[in-house]
Amino acid sequence: MQKKTVLITGATDGIGRALAKIYRTRGDRLVLVGRRPLDTLNDALYTKDTYCRADLSQDGCADRICEFLNAQKIDTIDLVIQNAGTGYFGPIAEQSAESIRDITAVNLMAPLRLTHALIPYLQANGKLVLIGSIAHAFPCPDYAVYAASKEAINTLGRNLQIEGDVNVQIIHPGATRTGLHRKIGMDNEKTKGFPSAERVAQKITRAIDGRRFIATIGWRNAWARFLGRYCEGIVNAIVRTT
Repeated sequence: MQKKTVLITGATDGIGRALAKIYRTRGDRLVLVGRRPLDTLNDALYTKDTYCRADLSQDGCADRICEFLNAQKIDTIDLVIQNAGTGYFGPIAEQSAESIRDITAVNLMAPLRLTHALIPYLQANGKLVLIGSIAHAFPCPDYAVYAASKEAINTLGRNLQIEGDVNVQIIHPGATRTGLHRKIGMDNEKTKGFPSAERVAQKITRAIDGRRFIATIGWRNAWARFLGRYCEGIVNAIVRTT
């Protein structure tokens, strides 16, 4: 198998970290993006040659990543996985304006900026993967801003695919057990039944190796996405009563 250059955002935790480990075992060249300082990452996965520290909530994030690529003499990328994301758990009325800004910056504006900046690096057979969520299609009370940002990502991917400048894939995982839930204040009891990031990452890599434009991880999530899309009234009524 030919070795690839793989760029992953949100690569220091959860699904991103698990994906990085999978592609390392394949022998691929990694470009790992995260906001944590390098010296806090106790893993040989992250080195000055593989790790680019960039805060995706800031306007200059795309420029920072391109500077890193140029410093590493990387002029082509085979696979870009836009995985970074953040969220908030609770009614939007109780959410701060700063939290709303941060979610839209990381979940929407950063993918837009990075897509625009990285298209020249993608080879003719390269692929841009946008990690969405079934929350974009299935109502998720207390996740309003997060869900809206993921719906925007789905729309972005569909339009990019039609434009044809880059090969695009949208992947929608369901709820996954990661550190994000601790950060946003979700009760650990609610996350016990969620699949691990490692398990979800394995399924994501299989989807990436495949040819489906839009892939949903797990048959239950696929059903939830289908029902949310095509039985909206019934699903909304059920969710309101639960």
